[in-house]
Amino acid sequence: MRILKKALPLWGAFFLVFSQVIFAACPQNLSSEIVEIAKVYDGDTVKLRDGRRIRLIGLNAPETKKEGSPAEPYANASRDRLRQLLKNSEVRLLLGKQKQDKYKRWLGHLYADGVLVSESLLRDGLAFHIAVPPNLKFNRCLKKAEQSAFGSGVWKRQAWRDVLSLKNKESGFRLLRGKVTSVKKIRSGWIIEVDDLLALKLSKATAKDFGESRVINLKGKAIQVRGWIRPKAANAPAHYQPWFLAVTHKTHIELI
Repeated sequence: MRILKKALPLWGAFFLVFSQVIFAACPQNLSSEIVEIAKVYDGDTVKLRDGRRIRLIGLNAPETKKEGSPAEPYANASRDRLRQLLKNSEVRLLLGKQKQDKYKRWLGHLYADGVLVSESLLRDGLAFHIAVPPNLKFNRCLKKAEQSAFGSGVWKRQAWRDVLSLKNKESGFRLLRGKVTSVKKIRSGWIIEVDDLLALKLSKATAKDFGESRVINLKGKAIQVRGWIRPKAANAPAHYQPWFLAVTHKTHIELI
């Protein structure tokens, strides 16, 4: 019995390492540069020692506390988990095909001792998967990582909200569901209206990937969609819906 007690910690350590290898679906340590972390802002944004601010590709973490806004559920847990993954690890950065966003943040993947940290956060249920072209390198494996987390973390509570529950001037990343009330083809793509409140914009490329015949047939169907919403501008035409969401990938619209 004493031998067994001494062996258990070794077996536990072996199982932890072994399980990380088995469940890591994303490629490890592709061509990348070694970097040093200066600060972790939240579960998807860090600052490097050289001053670059990095926005992780493939996920959106809950928002931490900001002036006038409390922290979203699991925001602190997501930030703390990212800190834990990066602490005392060899950290490598792999930049995306699109290297910077409109806020001048660098877009990339971080590896901690060979493990893709975005995959770990999604698998732990501490972030939501999001796909934004052209940075789709690990899209499939990150989607699978999120699916494996259903029922834990951010998925323990009701993640999907009804479009009808949106409040005045509400904005930010949302997972929404509702009934398609209108489908319109426009010069730059398609507009899908949900519950006569939310206008979804599909570019021509996104609509083609989704399937234009499927887009047309969405009218009257119940769907769920994810992305960043914004309220209608004050000077927008009266017939515009109160909220707008640009759908960035075909997988972000699903029939329910």
